[in-house]
Amino acid sequence: MIVQELHKLQTKHGYLPRQELVALGERLAVPLYRIQEVVSFFPHYRTSPTAELEIHVCQDMACHLRGSAGVLQELREAAAGREGQLKICGASCLGRCDRAPAARIYEQGNEHSVYNLHRRSAQEIIEAASTLLSGKSNQLVVNDTDHAWPPPQKDWQIDIYASQPVSERYASIRRFIQAGDNSAAVQTVLGSLKTAWLLGLGGAGGRAYKKWEETLKEHQKRDEKAYVVCNGDESEPATFKDRELFLRTPHLVVEGVILAGLVVGASKGYIYIRHEYEEQIAAVREEIKAAEAAGTCGDNILGSGMSFPVEVFVSPGGYICGEQTALIEAIQDQRAEPRNRPPELQTNGLWDMPTLLSNVETFAWVPAIVVRDQGKWFQEQGQEWNQWTQLTANLAAETGDRGWTEAFGKGTHFKGRRFFSVSGDVERAGAYEVPIGITLGELIATCGGMRGGEALKAVALSGPSGGFLPRFIKTEHLSAKIRKMLPTELKAFDLCELQLDMNLFRQWGLMLGAGITIYSESADLVEQAYSASHFYARESCGKCVPCRIGSTKIAQVSSQLRVRKLTRKQIDELFQKDGPLLDLAGTMSSTAICGLGQIAANPLMSLLRYFPDEAYAYAAQS
Repeated sequence: MIVQELHKLQTKHGYLPRQELVALGERLAVPLYRIQEVVSFFPHYRTSPTAELEIHVCQDMACHLRGSAGVLQELREAAAGREGQLKICGASCLGRCDRAPAARIYEQGNEHSVYNLHRRSAQEIIEAASTLLSGKSNQLVVNDTDHAWPPPQKDWQIDIYASQPVSERYASIRRFIQAGDNSAAVQTVLGSLKTAWLLGLGGAGGRAYKKWEETLKEHQKRDEKAYVVCNGDESEPATFKDRELFLRTPHLVVEGVILAGLVVGASKGYIYIRHEYEEQIAAVREEIKAAEAAGTCGDNILGSGMSFPVEVFVSPGGYICGEQTALIEAIQDQRAEPRNRPPELQTNGLWDMPTLLSNVETFAWVPAIVVRDQGKWFQEQGQEWNQWTQLTANLAAETGDRGWTEAFGKGTHFKGRRFFSVSGDVERAGAYEVPIGITLGELIATCGGMRGGEALKAVALSGPSGGFLPRFIKTEHLSAKIRKMLPTELKAFDLCELQLDMNLFRQWGLMLGAGITIYSESADLVEQAYSASHFYARESCGKCVPCRIGSTKIAQVSSQLRVRKLTRKQIDELFQKDGPLLDLAGTMSSTAICGLGQIAANPLMSLLRYFPDEAYAYAAQS
């Protein structure tokens, strides 16, 4: 594979020498332009030697909140005059949002993650990083690793093997093979997923069993190869739960992928992991070897005659690779540009074959669902409808408005459990496994409450994708359809009392993802909107003209606001009904191929919608 060979070359040389690219083309029997088109697309690749040592400081969300811009400036000042030896620059999200501010150190092809940079001076950081060149170890670089970080939540119900010997793992694979009747075993697994009501936990939230079933049916119809792909790119700011699942429970992810391969009849599985997750890559590769040694992965699984090899695919970088069709293109050694859909991956995925692609967490829940009472246990998890929901339903009944209870009052409890990555202004940021339907307030309490006891100002419930929401949302900001369903007396609601369920949030017209960033009263949301807008501008793949130009324009507007070049009148004009920002956002949303163009305007638009006073505070004097 071109991508993986390039990764090896860059690790060896620190960059990609032209003679090595020519030799690679000859070895793989592909023209040089094919290699160059891949090299030119991905941000991880370098085509010329740079400084001996590079420090890339994260610029996004939690890191920006914790002062990464100041750290970056201090590092640049401390490195002045050493340009040939030391390079300092900004970077997109590094997946260490719970340890902000974070950075990556690049040294002669090797990479290291460091974090909590605000605890050290710029000179201390540079001196510690420089010891890499001399081969000396340093606590900042070598020992300050994921393994040394105490998890805020020690016990996870997802790991059904936590108190058992290693030999007990892969129980779902053994059960599948021992069933003998392959068709019956397949239906048992699909039935378990259906009973559990497992949803895709990478953002889309579709029923998992349907995707498995569609892939299986297409594979049976075409009688050709099929594939399983686990999406562990996780490059969205505020998301890092998959990082923890890879590191703490790699056996669950590998087992879920293998069982999926056996069920849909796939010939191979790929676990796609971002290149910044070195420890996670090593952990998953080690687990694959262990599964192969146990006979539950690879050729002739447990003597059944069925084979399903699994390998780790290391991402060459770029947020766009988290989009599932772009990820498929990267595995195929293409530029990671999203595809037009339909067709969907279940019918035309990897190499145009039926492909089951799901998120890390979705696969990781499969063993617990299948082994524990065939999905009934998972279905019974989840919070009851809380008092606020019932109280508001009663209010609707008193006023004769039944729309509320019909729209939001059905059911007795939410189903299942899930993980949230929580960062920002909480006492204990981290990845938390919680019952679905927990309220935002309860989740914050689980994280030890607000940092320093400050009040909650805002929350980003889907990384930057959903923008910033205030604690108290006025009903006038909801869609007309939703307002009609609500009691007329309800003028605002407390976001802390809304239960965290994807389907419930969709009914409200809100976004709920896996990454949640919490902001206290001291947070500067203009700075946050600036940071998020520039993230999307940097990470647009450029395939869609409206997205490529539009995301850049949005970033420019956020910069103008930040440096106080917009008057109050100009700020108001941006968000008028037919104003330039709403018009641009609408154009991008309706024409972009993938989700990036559809949500790139959300951080700035939500700032102007919910926090106009913060924007006015940055207004230029007219």
